[in-house]
Amino acid sequence: MTPASARAPSVPAVIFVLLAILVPLGLQQPMLNADGDPARHLTHGLYMIAHRSLIHHDPFSFTRPGAPFLGFEYGSQLAYALAYRVGGLPAVAILAGLLIATAYAMLAAFLLRRGVDPLLAYATTACAAALGAGHWVARPHLFSLVAVVVLLGILERPTRIPLWIIGAMFAVWANFHGGFVFGWILIGAYVAGTAGEWLLNRQSSTGERVRYLTFALAIAVFATVLNPHGPALLEHVTEFLGKRFIQNNTQEFLSPNFHEIDGRIFLCGIALLVLTLAMVRERPTLPRLCAILVTLAFGLMSVRNVSLFGMIALPLLALHADAAWRALPDPRSLRTNFGAMASRASTWPFVLPAALAMALLALAHGRVGGHAVMAQDFDPATFPVAAVEKARAEKLQGRMFNEFAWGGYLIFAWPEQRIFIDGGTDFFGEDLFEEYSKVKLLQPGWRDVLDRWNISLAMLRRRSALAHELVRNPEWSPLYCDSLTALLRRQPGATPYSATQGDSAEHALDGCAGPSGARGDADQGYAPRKPDAAERTGLEPEDAGEGPVEPVRYVADIGADGRASEPPRKSGDDDAGK
Repeated sequence: MTPASARAPSVPAVIFVLLAILVPLGLQQPMLNADGDPARHLTHGLYMIAHRSLIHHDPFSFTRPGAPFLGFEYGSQLAYALAYRVGGLPAVAILAGLLIATAYAMLAAFLLRRGVDPLLAYATTACAAALGAGHWVARPHLFSLVAVVVLLGILERPTRIPLWIIGAMFAVWANFHGGFVFGWILIGAYVAGTAGEWLLNRQSSTGERVRYLTFALAIAVFATVLNPHGPALLEHVTEFLGKRFIQNNTQEFLSPNFHEIDGRIFLCGIALLVLTLAMVRERPTLPRLCAILVTLAFGLMSVRNVSLFGMIALPLLALHADAAWRALPDPRSLRTNFGAMASRASTWPFVLPAALAMALLALAHGRVGGHAVMAQDFDPATFPVAAVEKARAEKLQGRMFNEFAWGGYLIFAWPEQRIFIDGGTDFFGEDLFEEYSKVKLLQPGWRDVLDRWNISLAMLRRRSALAHELVRNPEWSPLYCDSLTALLRRQPGATPYSATQGDSAEHALDGCAGPSGARGDADQGYAPRKPDAAERTGLEPEDAGEGPVEPVRYVADIGADGRASEPPRKSGDDDAGK
């Protein structure tokens, strides 16, 4: 017998090791910077740790200050926050990578346990990973990926497991992410499919299976009540799914765009599904068919559900097509040799060292021999890092309108400043989201929204239409700007709107790109030069009667009575993130 140490890695081991190492090291930036939600969830977790309590009332915004807050993802937020406390942002990325690696390695192991050809299992898992990669972000849904694979294994087991195990699983799931609702739907699909099979064959064993799955669904629903919020959690999650304006105006809730790469990968998955069902003579079992159709519908409705299509539909398709796959020609005995190697392979001797190595890297804050191999901070080309540091140093205060995608980063990096909105739209609600959209899109009445909320600051993308429209009003002027960000302040009582003055301010904002139109670095502000009198009036220099105006400073003079006491610390500091 071949010693375990000399064996090749199994299919699950290969998948785990590759993803556990390559995802955190190669995809850290998109995992942490795809939007502001990783920073938002991290901040919520750090807040709970600091206060030793769940968040019951909003401490982060001025639009809903003190409003009742239902943190239905608190478990995953605490997990990310603990990782951050241990190893900074590198540890957060490593935790996310380990969750992704675990989910897909478990998927491959599930297929192998069910007797799927090893090469088909490997290819199926690779395709599922390709479908889900676009949504690999350090957010709570990664815990749901693991839970979905576990649930699929339970539903496809030839023997029943005690129902209390299903209840325990959903009780834990409900405290980490709202994806437990999809778990209900998946069990419901199996109930419907199994009932359909019973109507066709009237076998007593099938009827018993229907009863078992029905009880499993009931227990899964009731078990989710075992959370700090009780039944209110179910109402909160299901109510959010009915907020159509948010659903229709949030990118990840929209249908896939088949003109983009992620949509085209999904389209290939759909084509593979149709081709396989057409080529395999036997029909899939109705439970599997129902689950496949449900996940296909979910993926077509929302791009964020495409990963679920890969996790459920493709493995079930592989189970259905395994016999037909084995009957295909085997050129150069590729399938046979791969299967023979897989039969002698081992898993844990490779998985455990890889997991341990990544854990040690997390403890070292992403450093090897004193050299940083992972980013230590959020990306300054994506978030207003330099603008926030400068504003905090100057103790800037006031009611601020902020970019939606930056809200999560702002509560992380600028805890003294309350925000207008962030990605937690389940909390902020449709009314505020509509107001934000009205301002951001310059729809009629957008100025009234700013007046109603008494907005005196704006943290915006420098190239946004809103930033340029604001500085055309003399009441608004740049306090700081760089190639990414424009931080604007409002001074009521300034000269009424003037086209020429507005043009001058716009020129000043354009100057943030750097001399001669060069694009500056996002983490190094450029002091824009206000146009001289000739540029403001259209006269030639000799007719203007005055010289150049003083350059705009990074941040204007501000009183010293603000709440900020010091600039933000780096992620490696002992009390970072508090």
